Amino acid sequence: MAHPRVYFSALKSEAEFLADYDPSLATWADQDGSTLLMRALRNGDPASRVAIVTRLLDDGADASAATASHVNALHVLLSATAHDFSAEAPLLARLLDEGADINADSGSRWGTPLQTLSRTFKFSDEALAPFYDVLFARPDLDVTTASSVGRSVTESAQAAIRRRADLLARCHAHTNQHGPH
Repeated sequence: MAHPRVYFSALKSEAEFLADYDPSLATWADQDGSTLLMRALRNGDPASRVAIVTRLLDDGADASAATASHVNALHVLLSATAHDFSAEAPLLARLLDEGADINADSGSRWGTPLQTLSRTFKFSDEALAPFYDVLFARPDLDVTTASSVGRSVTESAQAAIRRRADLLARCHAHTNQHGPH
């Protein structure tokens, strides 16, 4: 299957993306289930990422889509190595509101979306706080069930306690408030 030109433009500026974009492509996916939305979430420029993904969602992109290997939009967003956390937190909330699975387990490479985020040690807990705020506001967040990485989010945070003390505290508070899943 050939990728449409806009697939490549999704990694560029908003203007370059829009020059190649047709709203009928908002729901485009390849044979493995990777969507144009997921591609745009890989954009290295956070401002372009937010603008392009917002446009795709406005035009009907499926936030709940997952690849054959169970990677979803949250895994892609949360694995990025450049963020504007304040600007992207509303986008994260929108992806969740529109059906992205907060507990999707994509296997031993990624685990759950929160495990994906917590392994990006480039960012401190303090920097990640806007994303944590969005994720921990969800009562359906499961921090106690082991994923394919062999640990729960809580256990992963405990294993990285020197770098993820706030995450661990949030996991305990979440479990106390909502119970184990």
